Amino acid sequence: MSYQVAPKLTPAKAAGNRIQLTSNHFLLKFKHKEVYRYDVSMTHHLLTKDGEKTRDMCKGARDDAAILERQRRCLALMNAAYDVAVFAAEHTAFIYDNSKTLFSSAKLNEHLCAQIKLEGKHLPQRFKTHSRLSKGFYIVNISPVSTNHKFFIDDLKNAIETDDPVGQDHTLRQFYEILTNQDAINMNSYMIFCGNLYDNTDGKIGLKKKLREARNLISGISKGARIVEGTKGSLVAALVLDSKKATFFDDSNPNNLVGNVQDLLNLDPNRPGNKERLNDRDRVAILKYLKDLRVYHLKHPDNDFVISTISREPLSELTFEMGSRRVSVLDYHKQNGVRILYPNWPAVVVQEPRGPSYFPIEVLGVCRGQRVPISKQTPQQMAATINECACRPHVRYREILQNLEGLNLVPSCRNAYLSAFGVTVDATPMKVTGHRRAAPRIICCTVRFWGNWMGGQYIHPAKIPKWYMVYDGIDGGAVRQFVKILSDAMKRKGMTVGTPDCQQLSVAQLDSFMGGISKSMKEKKMPSAFLLFADRSDDSHSLLKMYEAKHQVLTQHLKAQTVLDCLEPRKKLTVENICNKINCKNFGLNYAVQPGDHAKNLYLGKGDVMVVGYDVSHAEPQPPHERRLGIAPSTPSVVGFSFNGAQHPDAFIGDYEFCEPRQERVDILEERIKWMLSVYEKNRKSLPARIVIVRDGVSEGQLSMVLNHEFDAIKNGAEA
Repeated sequence: MSYQVAPKLTPAKAAGNRIQLTSNHFLLKFKHKEVYRYDVSMTHHLLTKDGEKTRDMCKGARDDAAILERQRRCLALMNAAYDVAVFAAEHTAFIYDNSKTLFSSAKLNEHLCAQIKLEGKHLPQRFKTHSRLSKGFYIVNISPVSTNHKFFIDDLKNAIETDDPVGQDHTLRQFYEILTNQDAINMNSYMIFCGNLYDNTDGKIGLKKKLREARNLISGISKGARIVEGTKGSLVAALVLDSKKATFFDDSNPNNLVGNVQDLLNLDPNRPGNKERLNDRDRVAILKYLKDLRVYHLKHPDNDFVISTISREPLSELTFEMGSRRVSVLDYHKQNGVRILYPNWPAVVVQEPRGPSYFPIEVLGVCRGQRVPISKQTPQQMAATINECACRPHVRYREILQNLEGLNLVPSCRNAYLSAFGVTVDATPMKVTGHRRAAPRIICCTVRFWGNWMGGQYIHPAKIPKWYMVYDGIDGGAVRQFVKILSDAMKRKGMTVGTPDCQQLSVAQLDSFMGGISKSMKEKKMPSAFLLFADRSDDSHSLLKMYEAKHQVLTQHLKAQTVLDCLEPRKKLTVENICNKINCKNFGLNYAVQPGDHAKNLYLGKGDVMVVGYDVSHAEPQPPHERRLGIAPSTPSVVGFSFNGAQHPDAFIGDYEFCEPRQERVDILEERIKWMLSVYEKNRKSLPARIVIVRDGVSEGQLSMVLNHEFDAIKNGAEA
C-alpha cells in the first residue's frame, strides 16, 4: 500500500499586521554539476591461531566516544587508501561521511578503488603505534551504489517528485549535509553526531562552560538540508540551522578521572585521601556518574573501555588471581608505579567473559566527547542546564551565525569542498512575511473569554468526594491556610470538593497509608480519592508516583515552597495552576479553544473527529558489558496512547502498555484501535467520521515501518 502527502491546507486569514520574519534557513546556490555516489566498506583482517578474523571498521560500539573514534579511524583509512591507490583524477574532489558513503565530483577509477589493501608502511601513522590496529591488514572497497549512482546537484524537482513520503530519494539532501560538514571533519573542529555538531576547539568557536559535578556545557549547531518552497514559489535548497547546547562529561580535568570524582563529591583535593571514606549516598553518586562511561588507561591510552560498575569493597580490600596466588589490587598497582590517593574508594570494574577486571580510579582518564544522558542527570542539574541554554532570539541568531562561520560556510571563507562542487551558502538567512495572529478564543463553561479567563468556571468541573492533604516538613498552620485558599479557588471554578483530611506523614509512610485508601475504595467505602502531598525533599516524587501506580490512588505533588508561595495574595496564578492540574487529574475539563474559520471543518468541537496520539519510550541503553555477553535486554519499552474518546470532544483519555525492549514498532495497534472506537461510541453514541493519527518520535528511516505496518494495523482495527 502506498501513501501520499496530504495537500496543503488553506492558510489562516491574515487578520493582523504583516511583519517580515527572519528564518533559520540559509539558501544553497549551486551550478549545474554532476556528482557520483559510492558505497564504502572497510575491514580489518587479523590472522590468529584460530584462523583469520575480520572486523568491520565502519561498525562498532554506539557510545559517543566510540563513534567519534571510529569516525577518526575511518577518515585516516580513507586518506591512506587514496595515497596507496590514487583512484581519482587530478582536481577531482570527494567528500566522505567517515562511515559508508562517499561522493565525488567526477567518476572514480573503479578498478583502482575496488580492493585497496593497506598494511605495514601504508597504514595511517596513528595505526602504526597502536597495539591492536598495527597488526594484520585492511581492505578498503569503494564501489558505485546500485541506484542513483550519479545525479545533478541542482535537480531539486526530481528529489521530491513523488508524493509518496516513503519513496522519496534522500540522496541529494544527504549530499548537501555531508558537503557542508566536510571542512569541519577535516579540521576536526566539531564533534559530529548525525545532525548535531558540537564545538571541538575548547571554546574557540562557541561556548565551553564548566558546570558543577564534573560536567561541561558545550555549544554547537543542529544542521540539516531541506528542499523548500522559495519566496517566488520555486523550489530551493536550504541549510536549516539552530543553536544547540549539550552537557558533556568533563574530559579535560588536569587530575583526570580522580579530579572528576573530587568535583562530583565536592572534595578538597588537598585533603589526604586516606582519610576520605564514602557514605552510601556518595557511592550511589559515583556509580551513577561512572557506569557506562568510556575511559582509558593513563599509561596505555590505546586501552579504552566502558565501565561496567564499581566494586562494593574499597580498593584496599580487593584481590585477584595471578597464576596460583591471590594478589592485592592495591599492591599490584603500587608495584607498577601508581600513586594511590584514595585507597578507601571503590575500584572501577569491567565485566569481561573471563571475569571482572579492577582498576583504581587514579589510573584512568575520561575519553573525549561524551554527552551526559538524561538518566544520569538530577532534576537540579537539568534545571541548571536549561537555565544556561535559555537565551533571547537575537542571542540565538548570533550563535547560529557564529557556527555558520565556524563550519567555514560563509562566502568570505575559503572552503575548498564547496568550491570544488560549485556550491555556495548564502550568509543571509531567508526572509518570509508573516502576520500577527489574533489571540485564541478560550471557551470557559458557557462564556467566551478573549484574554483573561481566570474568572470563569471550568467547562466540566471535577467532583472529588474524598481528598487528603498530606504534608511533611511544613508548619501545620500554613498547610491549613493553604487548604482553605485552594478549596475556595476550586469551588469558584465549579468543582465539588469537601473538607480534606490533613495529615503529617513522611514519604516512607505513604505506601501503607495509600494502601489503606485503596482498600477502602475496593470495599466500596468511598467511590474515589485524591491525595495532595507536599514536602521539602528532592527525591520523593518518583516514590509518590510509584505508590500512585501501585495503589491506583490519584496524587498531586507540591514543593513546600509552592505551598508557602500560595499564601501570598499576589500568587493567585500559582493557585490557579494547581487547580487546573487537580481538575484534569480528576477527570474534569478546564477550557476549550474556539477554532478560527479556516479550521472549523476539521475541529474537534464538531464531535465527529477522533484524534489518536501514540509514542514509544525506551529505557536507557543496555550496558555494553551485557551486550558483549549476549544478555538480552530486560527492561520493557512503553507505548503511550491518547485519544479524545470522552463525552466532551476536547477531553482526552490516556493509557499505556508495555512492549518488547528497545522495539520501536508498535504491534498492538489493531486491538487498541478497536478498544478506542468502542469507548468513543459508548460516550458519543456514534462512530467518528474521520480519524487523525499523530505518531511522534519517528525518524525518516522509520517512516516505511510506520506506514506499511502500523497504519495498516490501525486501518484493520478500524474496519473490523
